[in-house]
Amino acid sequence: METLREEMNAVVWGKLAYQSNDLLCTFDGNGSIVHINSASESMLGFASAEGVGHLYAEFVHAKDRSITRQAARVLEKGETLTDFQNRLVHRKGHTVYVQWSATRSAEDGLVYAIGRDITALRLGRRRLEESEQRYRALFEHSKDLVFLENAEGVVTEVNQSFCDTFSVSKEKAQNARASVFLPTASSAEASLQAALAGSTIRGDLELKTETGDTKVYDAVKYPIKLKGEIIGVQTVARDITPMVRAYEASQRQAQKMNTILESITDGFLTVGRDWQITYINKEAERLLPFDRNYHIGVNLWELFPEEVDGEFYVNYQHAFATGETVSFTSQLKKYGKWLRVKAYPSDEVLSIYFYDVTEHVEVQREIEKLSLVASNTTNGVIIANSESRIEYVNEGFTTLTGYSFEEAIGHIPFELLRNERTNSETNRKAYENLLRGEPVSFEILNSRKNGSDIWLSIQLNPIVGEGGKVERYIAIQSDITERIKTQQELEKLSLVASKTNNSVLIADRDWRIEWVNDGFTRLYGYSLEEAVGKKPSELLYGPKTDKSKFTAQEGKLRGGEPISFELLNLAKSGEEVWVNIETSPVLDRHGNIMRYIEVQTDISALKTSELELAKLAEDLYRKNNDLQQFTYVVSHVLRQHGANIMGLLDMLMSTDKGSETYEHSMAFLCRSAYGLDGVLRDMNTILTIRENRGSLEMGPVDIREVLSEALSSLGERLQREDSVSIDIPAGLTARANRAYLYNVFRQLLSNAVKFQSAERRLEINVRYLGSPAERALLSVSDNGSGFNSAKEEKNLFKLYKRFHTQQEGRGIGLYLVRQQVEAMGGKIEVTSQEGKGTNFYLYLPLK
Repeated sequence: METLREEMNAVVWGKLAYQSNDLLCTFDGNGSIVHINSASESMLGFASAEGVGHLYAEFVHAKDRSITRQAARVLEKGETLTDFQNRLVHRKGHTVYVQWSATRSAEDGLVYAIGRDITALRLGRRRLEESEQRYRALFEHSKDLVFLENAEGVVTEVNQSFCDTFSVSKEKAQNARASVFLPTASSAEASLQAALAGSTIRGDLELKTETGDTKVYDAVKYPIKLKGEIIGVQTVARDITPMVRAYEASQRQAQKMNTILESITDGFLTVGRDWQITYINKEAERLLPFDRNYHIGVNLWELFPEEVDGEFYVNYQHAFATGETVSFTSQLKKYGKWLRVKAYPSDEVLSIYFYDVTEHVEVQREIEKLSLVASNTTNGVIIANSESRIEYVNEGFTTLTGYSFEEAIGHIPFELLRNERTNSETNRKAYENLLRGEPVSFEILNSRKNGSDIWLSIQLNPIVGEGGKVERYIAIQSDITERIKTQQELEKLSLVASKTNNSVLIADRDWRIEWVNDGFTRLYGYSLEEAVGKKPSELLYGPKTDKSKFTAQEGKLRGGEPISFELLNLAKSGEEVWVNIETSPVLDRHGNIMRYIEVQTDISALKTSELELAKLAEDLYRKNNDLQQFTYVVSHVLRQHGANIMGLLDMLMSTDKGSETYEHSMAFLCRSAYGLDGVLRDMNTILTIRENRGSLEMGPVDIREVLSEALSSLGERLQREDSVSIDIPAGLTARANRAYLYNVFRQLLSNAVKFQSAERRLEINVRYLGSPAERALLSVSDNGSGFNSAKEEKNLFKLYKRFHTQQEGRGIGLYLVRQQVEAMGGKIEVTSQEGKGTNFYLYLPLK
């Protein structure tokens, strides 16, 4: 019976041995394997029968054979091994870590050993140690101030940034209360108690530096929990001084711009794409029934419903739709005011400048009336001898005066045509000048044969004979009766036209100038005599004058409609003058054009001011928008990573270190920590670029040389079958920062490699396309996977925006490219199509 029980026990133990996941084996005195269980197949890749008879040392890793021989000598002495570790080599070549328990039997001299695979345990432990080291490195080298306090409020650990900021050693900082170092002790203690009570506390912390400057930190204090119990508090304070200073600068810039807009003499308002009014200046309140206390945020067309579908509405719609500046003059029907308007569109707002031109329009209309009264007359011609007796008159004379040729011959013109109201003194002076051989022009009141009044414009031209004596003269008469009457009737209007600062000219149907006012002379320097008979284009156009401004509307003008446009003219002195031109045709009763009246307003200062203000407004809006987006994105991403890390820490505190959940959590913690570090590095890069603007070191940089360096840096990422074509003239230089330009080229080329198409070999082309506006225009194109640039127009070059999710990336590359290009005074544009490739266009300053 005892024998049977022993046999049964042997069978049971045998089954346990051969079915165990641990390696069970025996060795003889020479180290040969005598017995080995089936665990050898799962652990080392060979069956138990394959191992029997082989030396145990054959399976030991070469580097562990020495310590294995030392362990064998310990067993020879009769001692037992309980925690011996070495490495075995799997049949497939990889290493297996094994922990052994072994003893030598005195009865049969065999070594009985049990080996457990601890590979996974060793690797897990190593990963945990590496993770701890990385967290320690992140803690120690973080630029943020980080310190831990225990439940009693005593500092237990600080990082190097804390020590540097407060000029204190770690030994001195630890075991002290944080309130000792912080500026407001009571506030620090209150925040500590709130965090120990389970709340996460966040606020700004201001610290004075040794130089007297003030730094601002974003401080977050949150509880540290272990198995649900709060054991301490961790504080992370991030230096946000650059962001705070940037925000303060933008506020100051906004205030400066507001001061400018309040001081200009134009009315100014801005409206969004939803037509809600976003800004009204003081002058706009004066000109129109605006009240910024009530009308900011109100729909523009609710205030002016009668203008919907009118000229204001249509022009503003056109500006938003096309992105083009519009300029026009129109009347607000409800208020009877004529306004000269210029509207500048941007992505989000429409900036509208306007001023009251009601008086100007009324003057123009009066001048049009004066032009309508004027009519063509038939000239009379007289030839008189040295005694002023008539020798000849033409039919024009007869038509004008009623005297026939026979009736006029032998008479003195003054006596024949004299009126009781004729100015004899005017006639005498003209005759004296004539005798001196000087041509004379004058206007005089005479009488026709029938006794009616006739005003004549007379040009006397002497005919000089031998000895310089005047032998006869020729008088050319023009009937100006109607003009004089009109002039008298519109004397007040003429006074306005002559005294106004605006330039006024009247031209005939062939655009020959007939009359200009003093305002024209003051503006351009040409007198009436110099201007008459010339075309405005001959007199005023310069090399920069855009003739298309007039020709584009010439058809409308010839159709009898007034036109309005802006033009860059040239004064007599050579000075450039920007003018706003209002041109109206004068029609006869049959609708035919008789002449043109043109009123010009000097807008040189306004033009410069408007363009500068519009650019300033758009730049400020874009910078504010970029700053808001940057702040939102960065804070969102930082908080996301921070929340992940805190959540994982809480989980790890309550998770068994040997569990799979613990390993997964540590992996995610590591990933979040690296993600947080990446965002901090991104933010540092972006802020560095922003800080360097205006002080960036610039100089002549050889474009082709920097491009070659960028290509070389890609190394093995470019395959042999890939094609790179460069067409840039040797010696072409741009005014740039070499490091920035290198990074721009490297990022664009790296993207081309990264997002190449799997369907064809990669082709990259870099071309020089010319130098428009003193900028070198380069194209960097590829035939990669591409994306829909039209669809993604609003997301191009934005922070953390990605267009391909299959490849790894953070979406910051193109954002940094644009920031660096613009910091150098350049510009970058992109077009791309899915499945076809991408084209980048770089504009780099040459001077």
